[in-house]
Amino acid sequence: MKKVVFLLALFISLNSYAQESFWASNLKSVFGEIGWNNLKLSAALGFRFWNVGASMGLTGFASSKPKYIYPSTQYPLPKKGEYDEYKFTYVLVTTDFYYFFELFDDFIITPTIGFYVQQDSILAKSKRITTPYGQTDYGQLYYLGKTENKTGLNFGIGIDYYLLDQYFVGIGFNYRRGIFLRFAYYWF
Repeated sequence: MKKVVFLLALFISLNSYAQESFWASNLKSVFGEIGWNNLKLSAALGFRFWNVGASMGLTGFASSKPKYIYPSTQYPLPKKGEYDEYKFTYVLVTTDFYYFFELFDDFIITPTIGFYVQQDSILAKSKRITTPYGQTDYGQLYYLGKTENKTGLNFGIGIDYYLLDQYFVGIGFNYRRGIFLRFAYYWF
């Protein structure tokens, strides 16, 4: 954690010499990110003021859920030892904080740090061949009603290019949201 804080302080101090005063360069923008990772589609919306920004992102809302059944009298839940637990990520939410380095005239480098919250649903994957009533059951997924929540740090980096005076487009990578494209609109 000390290394992350040190790196952020270093980035800020390196960039401060090239910046005008805070009140003279208080750029404001809104931006959106759309990306792709192992959970399929990801999206984020954010706001920039001066050289700092923040965004909220969501991943997994377009991924397909596996087909599972609820235990019933015809399909009872397998007993312990007759199933393996199978996890799939149901939703992942990120909050990221940005620092915008305008190192070149038309390019901006944007490192990010943030946190994420992830919820995994846990299903039972049957190892038995048939149910007690004779239905084929091998590999069937059953609803267990269990979830697992995870939280942690999230990192990313991107590079943006000014298209016109008030627009920029960029590409980047976020540890949890994957590869993304960023579009922004500036107002002064």
